[in-house]
This record gives sequence, C-alpha cells and structure tokens, in this order.
Amino acid sequence: MAGARGPVRRNVVSRLFGARNRRRRPRVARRDPRLGAVVRGVLIAVLGIGAGAVVWPLVRDAVRSHPYFAVREVVIRSHGRLAPDALRAATGIESGMSIWDIDVPAAVARLGHQPWVRSARVTRELPHRVVIQVREYRPVAILALAGRLYYVAANGRVFADVGSTDPHDLPYVTGLVEADLGGREAFGPRAIRRALALLRATGHAPGVGTVSEIHVDRIRGLVLLPVRPTVPIEVGWVGFRSRLALLPPVLAAWNGREAAMTGVSLLFDGEVIVRTRAGKAAARRQTRT
Repeated sequence: MAGARGPVRRNVVSRLFGARNRRRRPRVARRDPRLGAVVRGVLIAVLGIGAGAVVWPLVRDAVRSHPYFAVREVVIRSHGRLAPDALRAATGIESGMSIWDIDVPAAVARLGHQPWVRSARVTRELPHRVVIQVREYRPVAILALAGRLYYVAANGRVFADVGSTDPHDLPYVTGLVEADLGGREAFGPRAIRRALALLRATGHAPGVGTVSEIHVDRIRGLVLLPVRPTVPIEVGWVGFRSRLALLPPVLAAWNGREAAMTGVSLLFDGEVIVRTRAGKAAARRQTRT
C-alpha cells in the first residue's frame, strides 16, 4: 500500500491535472489590458493640456492681430439728437482695431455717460462689424432752476442742459431751487414727478388747452398756467383729473372776461373759486361729486 503513493500516484495526478498542478507551477500575475489603455489615455491628455497651455497664447495673439478681424464697419442705430460720429467717438471704437480688442461693457458705460442716452447696446458681429444701438431720452418739459434750463424726461429725470439753439417749446416747471434736488428723499424729484402727472392729466381735460408752465408751491401745491386763458389755476398735489373736470363750465361762463380774472382755485373738492381784480372771490361755483 505504501507503494501506491509513489511514482505511480504522481503519474496519475500528472495525467489528470497536467500543468495546472498548483504545487508544481509558480503563480504568474496577469495584467488587465484595460488598465494600460487608461494609463496611456491619461498620459496623452496631460501632454495635450501642457502643449495647449504653451501654444494657446501664441494662437490667441495671432488671431487677435490678424487683419481678417480688423473692424471695417461701425453701424449706428439711433434716431434722435445725437450725431452718429459723436456716438462712435464716445464708444472709443475705431476702424482698423481688432474686433477682439473691443471692451463691450466699457463702451456701453461710456455711452451711458452721455446726457441724452437712455440705454445703449454694443454688439460684435464677426469678423469685422460692430453695431451700436442707442435709445435717447425724449424731453416732455423744461425745468427752470437757478437761472438755467434743463430738459426733463417722462420719468422725471433731469438729463440735459437746454442750449441756446435747442427747442424751448415745452411746458416749464418752476418754483424749485437747487437745494430741493439734493438727497434721495428730496422734495424736488417728487415735485417734478407730480408736475408731470398733472401735465398728463391736462391732456385728458377738455378746455385746458396748451400748458405754458407748472409752478411748484410748497404750501398750495401745483399751480397750472395755461396758454389761454393766462390765469393761474391752483390744483394742489392730488386728484388732478377730477379737479380739472370742473373747469370747462367755469371757463365757459367767464369767456370774454378773462382779463378780470386773477386766479382760479381747485383746492377744495367739488368747488371752483374764481378770484378777480377786486381782490375778493367774485364767483364760487359748487359742484358736488
């Protein structure tokens, strides 16, 4: 029995298992081919990034300075007072400069500093075209302040001086001083906005006609001065439309006698007070609403 474990036994085992006998063959580590592919990919990516970091500045400068991207056309889209050459000069954009060198936010900011410019937009259109779009303020009134005149936009913004050759055929806002316009909660800006609201209300009020001036009185409020009749009309601060609606029958009753009138007051709800040169209220019309 002891011989059964000798060479005969080993031959049988060798035939059955061959080279897979774990006690006879050393273990060999196998390499995953996918790991090698990943390593090669990482190395290629690192080398590509490094090469790009070195080459990109050279490519960028070459493209930036290439004549193909030189500005050849600057289009101005604006319908207003400002001349195209003035707008072009304000942006700092010149023909021949690289379109990549244009600082769009800075150009828009420079346009915004122009008094008449309400909003601006600068667009690059490759390879060599720049479009400048500008919207301007439209004056609706003129503010008389400290001996100078300023245009006022519909939103109440005082945006530009009125030159000697500029149009003056707009309603005037008077009665304010420079101190009224200082500070965020200043009286002046609020008074100007109320004056413009009154001006809009007169457009819907029959019988008032063209407005020559709106005077700001801190105590009595807004005083309306129409072109005809040339009589100051005290309106106050609120209720413009309802108060102006009381005027037509009163003005009709005084038609032809306007020279005797010194003023009209609408400060009391439902009432119209007409003052004459006698110094007293010559007529008091009551209208209950």
